[in-house]
Amino acid sequence: MTARIVVKKKSKLKKELLDDTSVEVTKDLNELEPSSEVKEEVVVKKRRRKNKSNKSENIVLAALIVILLACFVAIGFLFYKYFYAGASSNKYGDRLEGIENYKLSDTLSDDIKGLYSEESSISKVVVNTKGKIIYIDIDFSTSVKIETAESLATKALEKIGEENLTFYDVQYILTYSGEEENENFPIFGAKKSTSTKVVWSKVK
Repeated sequence: MTARIVVKKKSKLKKELLDDTSVEVTKDLNELEPSSEVKEEVVVKKRRRKNKSNKSENIVLAALIVILLACFVAIGFLFYKYFYAGASSNKYGDRLEGIENYKLSDTLSDDIKGLYSEESSISKVVVNTKGKIIYIDIDFSTSVKIETAESLATKALEKIGEENLTFYDVQYILTYSGEEENENFPIFGAKKSTSTKVVWSKVK
């Protein structure tokens, strides 16, 4: 009987100790748990960090967009300058600078053709001026020697004038359309504005 009472007392004492420990642990946990003010402050700090991060990302994104737009503008400007502005400007650039001081006669083509109007060996003369180059094409209907063809062609320089010949280049093409066989043609000639002589060449 005495043994049972002792066991019951021990059991009761153990239960009370466990209850007291549970209360203390719960109390300690409650003390460790942050207050609502602390929680709110933490949330505010997190929001600030998030907002700051978003702001930095937005700044970087805006900078990239500005750079991209600048690239598009630069490409567009170069495209316009190359294909449109360049097309409307003088295709010769500054190569014709001073050309107004070397005025060719408006009747130059007719004047050169007139030189050969009585030459039976010549069937056609074509004169074209492009920029600072005068092209003279002479077609022979009668077989002639190379020296004769070249001599007749150089007569055209008289109508261009000595002063103009110091500015303009002259290029010749001498052809043959006669029925007789002639291997002397075509003959090509060129006179630079810096030279007084015509250089002749033949395609073999």
